[in-house]
Amino acid sequence: MDPRRLKGEIALGVYSVTGMYGEVDPGEARRFLEQAASMGVKVFDTADIYGRGLGEELLRGLDDILVATKVGYRLDTPRPVGDFSEEYLYKAVKASLRRLGARSVWLLQVHNPPLDVLRRSGVYRFLRRVKEEGLAEYTGVALGPEVDVLEHAEEALSHEEVEALQFVYNMLEQEPGATIARMASERGVATIARVPHAGGVLDESLKPGMESKITDHRSLRRPGWYKWAFRVYYERLKPLLDPLPGTPGQKALKFVEESIGANIIVVIARTTERLREYMGYRQIPSLGGKVVEEVRRIYLEEIARSPEAPSRSLRALGIL
Repeated sequence: MDPRRLKGEIALGVYSVTGMYGEVDPGEARRFLEQAASMGVKVFDTADIYGRGLGEELLRGLDDILVATKVGYRLDTPRPVGDFSEEYLYKAVKASLRRLGARSVWLLQVHNPPLDVLRRSGVYRFLRRVKEEGLAEYTGVALGPEVDVLEHAEEALSHEEVEALQFVYNMLEQEPGATIARMASERGVATIARVPHAGGVLDESLKPGMESKITDHRSLRRPGWYKWAFRVYYERLKPLLDPLPGTPGQKALKFVEESIGANIIVVIARTTERLREYMGYRQIPSLGGKVVEEVRRIYLEEIARSPEAPSRSLRALGIL
């Protein structure tokens, strides 16, 4: 299945069951992934660094699924350290395939490469090699974790080896994602949107005041971001969205699909109830062009006050 032929396909982020959102028993994690597959989830988004190999091992033997994995971080260091040398990346993908118990992976992405790496030819030689050797059906780049990755996207999209591009996009973080999605569409590159619920703000699983108790990766947000996000959501976005059918989480996903036409949307879920809710977003009515435009207008009015405003990208658009 060509990722460019998908439209708004829900992918389950295996990240959520590898200990990065709190400890999860591997047996329970495996059962959850099996349940997800039986519920109709086809795409599973993982990486070798998730649980230091566990995220891939948990998927071993699951039938009729599409695995998207990522390489680029060393697994033999106390803290994640990027290594984007061709030699290391090749060894990493071979190790990923052993953990997955597969000869080939559906989509292989280079994981958060810095701009200087994207400007060198080595990473693209690596992507060509894995396709030529049949180790990956499709190849791409996962951008981040920086918020201002427009230059990264421009560079990646100038290389034909990049067939899919993953980036952050949601109602509270529309740029540079919206611009990246437009550029990718013009070049025929698949778009993979992650963090569609802004870490729990947009599906209301994270309530105001709870942010001080976060111990997972969401605690890395810049000081003041949650205060800004909760204000914009509860004062401006929620009153606009509440009269519409669907749960807050479903409407957040609908916005991603309708505003940028994402091919794949990566969700984080740890229960079948939450995952079933997300998968049901297709059954709710369209938000409508006027609502999508109003969400965009509110974002543009508020984004300059966000502690994580992507300044360079916004200046390039003439917004700041």
